[in-house]
Amino acid sequence: MELTELLGIELPIVQAPMAVAQDSAMAIAVSNAGGLGSLPCAMLTADGLRKELE
Repeated sequence: MELTELLGIELPIVQAPMAVAQDSAMAIAVSNAGGLGSLPCAMLTADGLRKELE
């Protein structure tokens, strides 16, 4: 099974979460382009994470 099939994505691109360097906009852009976007959450508070997910 291909990575794209396994993850349900169009392109074999997995964007690493980069704390401080990105927000949800980058994860959304990568996902919209067909890759797997990731949101860095380790440094976020519960309220901060909630805000990013909205």
